[in-house]
Amino acid sequence: MSSLQSISNEYWKVSSKTILSHFGLQSLLEPKRVHVIDSLHQIRFGGQYDTESKELQITQEVIDNEISLEGLIHRECLIHSLPYELCYEGRRDIATCFAYSLLGKYARERWIVHWKKIPSQRIRANLTYNSFDTMDWMYKLGGYDELANIIHEIESMHRYGKHFVFEEYVEYMTRRTQDIIVGLSQTDIKILDALQNNPEVSYREISKSTGLSESWVSTKINELKNRYVLVELTTTPFSKIGIRTFHVLLSSSAMDDPKRFIKGCPFLYDVRPILSGPWQVLSRLAVPDNVENIKALDQMISILQRNGFGVDISETYSAGVTGSFYHYNTKSYQWDIPWIAMESWGYRIQTESLHELIDRIDIPTNTTDDFLDNLDMRILDQIHQGIASTRSLRSKLSIGQNKLTKRIRTLRNQELIRTTWAVYNIGLVERVAMRTTDKVTSEMLDAWVRELPRSYLRFEDNRNLLLVTELPSGGLIKLMDVLRKLKWPVTIAPIGSGVWGQWDFPKQLWDVDKQRWTSPRSEIISWLNELTIECEDTFDATIDTHRHFLQTR
Repeated sequence: MSSLQSISNEYWKVSSKTILSHFGLQSLLEPKRVHVIDSLHQIRFGGQYDTESKELQITQEVIDNEISLEGLIHRECLIHSLPYELCYEGRRDIATCFAYSLLGKYARERWIVHWKKIPSQRIRANLTYNSFDTMDWMYKLGGYDELANIIHEIESMHRYGKHFVFEEYVEYMTRRTQDIIVGLSQTDIKILDALQNNPEVSYREISKSTGLSESWVSTKINELKNRYVLVELTTTPFSKIGIRTFHVLLSSSAMDDPKRFIKGCPFLYDVRPILSGPWQVLSRLAVPDNVENIKALDQMISILQRNGFGVDISETYSAGVTGSFYHYNTKSYQWDIPWIAMESWGYRIQTESLHELIDRIDIPTNTTDDFLDNLDMRILDQIHQGIASTRSLRSKLSIGQNKLTKRIRTLRNQELIRTTWAVYNIGLVERVAMRTTDKVTSEMLDAWVRELPRSYLRFEDNRNLLLVTELPSGGLIKLMDVLRKLKWPVTIAPIGSGVWGQWDFPKQLWDVDKQRWTSPRSEIISWLNELTIECEDTFDATIDTHRHFLQTR
């Protein structure tokens, strides 16, 4: 054991020196003793450093070299160097990734095996956090330098008194990782463009359209997946199963946050802060089609407007997504959008009515007439949670493979399950929402944004438009300047990162016999009562502030 103690102390000294020189953090002194513990008593895989006894506690797996002693010490040395204002999960994940970065190939492979065993944590109904996936995503995109940047940012937050609870840490890591930029080659762009234009396209068809060999297409797609640039998603179109989508814009006083009025809504899918402009919040609601559910939205509008709050609600009748890599520079790995040319393009669209010549990007979808039973809804529920493989579905649903395969094939044929591709980390770090209630402007804006990197369009049945465009750094100001010069009647608002709501796939609301959705009455009543109280409290606070102002005068 004395030999193990000596080796451990040497590793600890090396790790402390690395942490100090790379991150400027002071580490604890090396442990006084090393003690072997039962795996039942381990807090982290392989063991932990106990600050009270100053003892390094390790499991038999470390003795057997199943888990690297060096890795464990790197992790424990950093985890106790990071500020405790950061939640435990954050310190654990960053320290585990730090240890991974310093290990050799064989030790890394064994480290990952145990790291992946850390269970996922469900934060909200439609958001699950996984330690390995999150840090692997970050490290593959940014490497050790990005890890160092994150540690510096967290230390700076500690310096300025910022405390990080778990949900804030997850949102920070998601936002931080999404902002890492990965360079794309011309070949990458050809493949990404083909997949975005037709998510169901085969490798053979991509090969024919791009001039690349089929094997090279397969290799490049796998590379893009491994770099987390390209993500294959299996989804359910809400409109096909009678779930209606609404977007709600809210405004309140300058010092108030109207997000609290919507956060208790049982239909809240996500919400985004608006950084400037007449509105403060953009939220999305996913509402099962039922008279009582729609009536609840009308009651929400009435309560808010009666208390003096601004609200603009629009239902998505048809939707579309546009994307173009035309202005991506593969040499500089940047977007070079020619904004002066975009201004000229806007004038041409308007003066020559070019928008009338362009096919609609949005396609209205009707609700399916096919019979859906409880098993169908359970499958769609799992798909919504991101569980799409046959093996995982069989485990979750306890169903035979033949029956499951047949049922999934049927749902795909009914277009209730579809494959899409998402592209991340390509330098689109700014987001702007645009809203117009003029039909002609909607069509011109639709034509105009097709030249931009990525836009999500949501049309109402009267062709009013709400769209969100993603732009490279600095693009927001230039876009606003161009639209100001074009004098189109468009409300423009920069938006922040989205926060998921508590929405869960409402399989329990599906009435199989009547083939329609029911209403979560108790949840709606509770939410509307809370909303009324929130509005009244805000109104009373406004009166008190006004009285105080008069008294001080």
